[in-house]
Amino acid sequence: MEGNKTCSLGEHSPTNGILAPHLPRFARSWPRIGESLLTHIIIVGGGLTGLFASIVAADRGAKVTTVFKGRGGLSLSHGCIDVLDRSSPSRSITLLPDHHPYQLTGKANLKDAISKFRDLMLHAEYPFSGKLSKSMSFLTALGSVKRTSFTPPGIARGDLNSGKSIVLGHFSGFRDFYPWMIQKRSTKAGVRIAKVIDLPLLEPPDRRDAYSTDYALLFEDSEWREEIIRMWRPLLPGVRRLGLPAVLGVRNHCEIHEEIEDSLGIEIFEIPTLPPSVPGLRIERILLRQAQALGVKIIEGVGVIGRIDGRSRGKRVAGVVLHSTGRTIQLDADVVLLATGGMLNGGLVAQQDHRIRESVFDLPVLHPANRSDWVGLSLFHRQAYASAGIFVNSRMQPLGLDEKPMFKNLYAAGGLLAGSDRSLEGSRQGIDLATAYCAVNEALG
Repeated sequence: MEGNKTCSLGEHSPTNGILAPHLPRFARSWPRIGESLLTHIIIVGGGLTGLFASIVAADRGAKVTTVFKGRGGLSLSHGCIDVLDRSSPSRSITLLPDHHPYQLTGKANLKDAISKFRDLMLHAEYPFSGKLSKSMSFLTALGSVKRTSFTPPGIARGDLNSGKSIVLGHFSGFRDFYPWMIQKRSTKAGVRIAKVIDLPLLEPPDRRDAYSTDYALLFEDSEWREEIIRMWRPLLPGVRRLGLPAVLGVRNHCEIHEEIEDSLGIEIFEIPTLPPSVPGLRIERILLRQAQALGVKIIEGVGVIGRIDGRSRGKRVAGVVLHSTGRTIQLDADVVLLATGGMLNGGLVAQQDHRIRESVFDLPVLHPANRSDWVGLSLFHRQAYASAGIFVNSRMQPLGLDEKPMFKNLYAAGGLLAGSDRSLEGSRQGIDLATAYCAVNEALG
């Protein structure tokens, strides 16, 4: 693992992330004075990896505490499950290098993890469709064509493989969705959009710029929705398939989607917008609530520093220290699972001394030794920093420079792992799910 340096443990800045002003109230509480701070498994991270791992562990009967400082990547996500950007992901996975996370977890863990995730979404009445053996294609907000493996209902209607004619709707004043740009750029990708139609909206009562989340909440108002349908109906003669920005509700999307389709008599699909992404927020909301229902204790807004168990002569971790303004709490656990993400989410931190550091236990990170080699000459080329991360074995245990597990009870999953460029490969959510599922099952035995 050339390029790594030996690191001291636990001396670093806390994990940083995207602030989460709209997470549910239950996710904000610190442990109360006198409350037991013992837990079976601590999961560090509040993105797809961490929340999914929390549910899998709690479902197996473990006492789970999930801690994170900021919001995970779901608010930036298109809300689909990318497994691999190939026409047949399941066949292409076998061609990946041995150190790739998919090869370490094995295809069985990937299949089981996706099945578990789809069951969770189905239980929440937000079913995902798709196959590991065949990708779907849909339009992005930039007018490019993206392949993915599993999609929620609104986006699934926009599968370009169906060959149906497409019309796009334009919301005047919505700055994060430009259908004429999509129409122009998609032509270069071989997708023909018949036309763009201006669709009026009843504007929000305040006069600030409206975001996707503002419109999503408005679409949850049945009276507002009825008026919109009345305004749109005469504007859509002959339209059979209409693409809209992905703002058709957060909490009861399927019901809203079906109501609008039935009322207008046309097929409607969603195109994910620029962040904040409503489809990603739908998944986040579902996972948070299902974790809570299973008894997972969620502590948000805290910095996290790892603790080593001195009694084990450095062979085990003891838990973590949580810290916020004016307060520090020690949290003990039998197992710690790191799901802190990569450079974007604060799991890996770039430093001026030409090092990339893991933010909780200061584990060795594989990365180019020369800082100037971290990025490519073009934004659209491979970026070396995107493949930086910690190496793990097939049990998802972080490895030291001797390629042996550093701690018996420490595990890692998701974007923190080395061995893949998830953005370039189109494998982000698949790796999150497969490694989280594998790590939890290995940790709990």
